[in-house]
Amino acid sequence: MHKRLGIGFVKGALIALAVGLGVQLGLRWPTPSGSLLAYLLAMGVSGTAGVFGGRAPWRPGAWFEALLKMLVGVAAGAGLYCVASRHLAFEIPLPSGAAPWTSAPGLFLAPIGALYGALVELDHDGEAGPRKERGAPADGAKARTAATEIEDAEVVSSTKAKR
Repeated sequence: MHKRLGIGFVKGALIALAVGLGVQLGLRWPTPSGSLLAYLLAMGVSGTAGVFGGRAPWRPGAWFEALLKMLVGVAAGAGLYCVASRHLAFEIPLPSGAAPWTSAPGLFLAPIGALYGALVELDHDGEAGPRKERGAPADGAKARTAATEIEDAEVVSSTKAKR
């Protein structure tokens, strides 16, 4: 459980840092605390962490699970940013002057992505999907056993005796 928690935490934090630093340092977009852009970034990061956390979305049958985790992540990201910007916003010294930490995407996206990534990864059990036993027949195929071979031999011998 601790291993899955750590994996999810790292996945979410890496996704969030990539997006946050890309917006803050690469694009140099201003994101005032509590702005629409800040909410959209938080929703996008947690939705992306939901898609890539847990079971890989390209595995068979995992697309629906990834879609649900993404939709829940969008709502969770908005909620987490709302709580952070309203109740946990304290000013820190930035190169452009003192500002709340929730106005720097490189800072506020990392905890949001890490928390939701860890939550999603905890939900995942670590298995790639349903596994079949080695030597088991493919779906729909019948396994031949000694009993069915004996029955087949009896049917064949009884039809020869009737002729």
